[in-house]
Amino acid sequence: MSELTKRFESEALCHKEALMNHALRLTHNERDAEDLVQDTLIRACRHFDKYEAGTNCKAWLCRIMTNEFITQYRHNQREFACVDRREELDENHPDTSETYYPDDAFAETSEDFGDEVTSALHCVPDDFRAIVVMADLQDQSYREISEKLEIPIGTVMSRLFRGRQMLRKKLHDYAVSLGIVRQSV
Repeated sequence: MSELTKRFESEALCHKEALMNHALRLTHNERDAEDLVQDTLIRACRHFDKYEAGTNCKAWLCRIMTNEFITQYRHNQREFACVDRREELDENHPDTSETYYPDDAFAETSEDFGDEVTSALHCVPDDFRAIVVMADLQDQSYREISEKLEIPIGTVMSRLFRGRQMLRKKLHDYAVSLGIVRQSV
């Protein structure tokens, strides 16, 4: 075992738990966090000769992790931007993949809601409604929604937030009439 490897094991690997915590804050997903920690440690090991002994190793590792996360995020953004399935498909090449329609699942559960809620939900644009239904009615994770709709997780989170805001506005008067919310003055 080389001297550099011994130094890496003694100075860097002791920060594995802190790296995992930092990765969880970045990814919000345990499996992705584990992958990010592994990628970070591999990159740090390869470039440990550039680490200045006596400096803050944990900060150095966290900077590597943050850079790795940003690189992966940008790569995923470019990947999603390059492939827009709606433009890709034409009459000569029909889509043979399984298509997911969240409104089908909503139709099954909409019986549980009053007409006001169902009507308000149908007033929300399709892109936002689909994500609200998948997240709030079907309890799917951001990652699952992202994969099924083939959009970035950031877009899922943004559309969910905006979709909920639209619903809140549409249902405000109804909630006041039921006494759930006080009338705004």
